[in-house]
Amino acid sequence: MANNKKLSGGRKRNGKKRYNQGFYKIFNIDKYMGDPTKCIYRSSWEFKFMLYLDRTDKILRWGSENIVIPYQDEKGKYHKYFPDFYYEMSIDGDPNKYTRVVAEIKPKKETIYPKTPKKKTVKAFESYEYQLKTYQKNLYKWTKAITWCERNKMKFVIIHEDHLKANNIM
Repeated sequence: MANNKKLSGGRKRNGKKRYNQGFYKIFNIDKYMGDPTKCIYRSSWEFKFMLYLDRTDKILRWGSENIVIPYQDEKGKYHKYFPDFYYEMSIDGDPNKYTRVVAEIKPKKETIYPKTPKKKTVKAFESYEYQLKTYQKNLYKWTKAITWCERNKMKFVIIHEDHLKANNIM
């Protein structure tokens, strides 16, 4: 496996790590767009997707958090959205024909509208409210990203665990 340096991902109350993150060691440096010493994965899913991008022949070039999508929120405040990945994938094995893709890795539960809690507790409703705000914020960013990608002749995709499993990435 790759010689990857781990970063501190924070800890839960029980002392276990919240998430897996570190620096990814790039194998095919000629395919990577950006500084290969600063390629950071922020989850185990991102790490596995980096392995896929780095080692798959149909991926011609790729980068991590190297695309910046400026957008204005519903209150008029300006933001910068850094999607997880950009990659160029060959069509029918022809390196002169390729699709340009901007990709975000998210758990499936964050890509769908949250369910109303069954338990009627304060903690359950606080959790629901947080999930709802996160979903709305992501949906807003993704809508802006889709428009930006269309203008720049790119495709925007959200990748969750079902896609990763279906493509034998995890």
